[in-house]
This record gives sequence, C-alpha cells and structure tokens, in this order.
Amino acid sequence: MKRILVGIGLCGVMALPAFAALKQGDKAPDFSAKASLAGKEFDYSLKAALKKGPVVVYFYPSAFTGGCNLEA
Repeated sequence: MKRILVGIGLCGVMALPAFAALKQGDKAPDFSAKASLAGKEFDYSLKAALKKGPVVVYFYPSAFTGGCNLEA
C-alpha cells in the first residue's frame, strides 16, 4: 500500500512542470542561464537581452553534429 501511495505521489510531482507553462500573452519571468553561440559559452540574461529589443528564446537539444549545432 505504501508503494502505491508513493508511486501516486511521484506521478503528481512529475506532472507539476506541465502546469507551469506560460499562457499566450504572459510575460516570461526574468532568468539567467549558460548559453552557447558558435561554440563559445557565455552567460545569458533575459533582462539584458530585452534592453536590445524583442527576444525569442528556444531550446535546441544537441544533434551531435557541428553544422547543426552552429545553425541552431
């Protein structure tokens, strides 16, 4: 019985990120993260980027090929 309750609890915790998605028109929270551009790592700040103009943020999982990673 304990295993079932723990399993249900874990499923609930794992589903929480799905409810954290932004709705259309919502403002993104300010964040900083490590980023890469042309193979060079740098610190990215949404706040700093927005000062330069509109921002599109996306995630590209590595294709493990140099050309695809540079294009992303």
